[in-house]
Amino acid sequence: MKTVPRQEIEDLIKEIEIDKKSPNKLSKRLSSPHQITSNTKEWFESAENYWERGSKKKLILPVSVEKKYLSRALLIVDFLVKLLEYRGHSFDLNGRNENIVRISGRDLHVSIRNVGKYVNNDQSKFATRNFVLTDVMCIQMYEDTWNRKEWKDTPYSPIEEKLIRVVAYFELFAKYSVEYHKELEEHWRKQDLVRQAEQEMKEQLEKEKKSMEQLIVDAENFDRAQKVLNYLKKRKKFLQEHNLFTADDVAYFDWGLKQYLLLNPLYNNNKE
Repeated sequence: MKTVPRQEIEDLIKEIEIDKKSPNKLSKRLSSPHQITSNTKEWFESAENYWERGSKKKLILPVSVEKKYLSRALLIVDFLVKLLEYRGHSFDLNGRNENIVRISGRDLHVSIRNVGKYVNNDQSKFATRNFVLTDVMCIQMYEDTWNRKEWKDTPYSPIEEKLIRVVAYFELFAKYSVEYHKELEEHWRKQDLVRQAEQEMKEQLEKEKKSMEQLIVDAENFDRAQKVLNYLKKRKKFLQEHNLFTADDVAYFDWGLKQYLLLNPLYNNNKE
């Protein structure tokens, strides 16, 4: 898929920032949360571990952070949800009951998490490493698992300063995904036409091969039939010239003619 042009991202960021009606300012406290934000908080607090939390029947934006970072994560969730809905996009569950953001008909998976890392376990007698969460927060987006995009806190700027950029990227990614999948579908359509033409050609060649094989069989049978007919005529003439053509010979001649007609493809084809 085509890479989203940097200049288009910058242009769209400016468009979002100058829209005075747009909810493009991040709140410092969660005063009037969106329903999806409330659902996300309720879902997060339903269990200690991510995998123990109940099925996501309500719309949420998945978060996987340490509890002390939940308030920060929910402010980000609320900002993203409100701005994305304002921009005409929607949140939904896909066919696998996964929460997605639907933009231009493309289903994007979005989540917020603390970045993890492996550290040496000095308390163990063996050389082991433990996975621990850091205080670096990350927004991840993907349509397919092979094309993930992430935005992280850096020493120079937290992700809160990149949220409009994130939304702009979502929209442009979806735009180019639509174009890519249209091109892909057209490619598949042409490939199907090529395969269909190849199959038709294969069937035609097979048909011609069978016709040729039948032609050879018919020609050989015609030669054999002519030999039978010539033999019958010469035999009859010889016997008649020597007054040896008996009733049995007449019956044999008639039987031979029937065999000739059965063997002769011209006669058989005409009968069909």
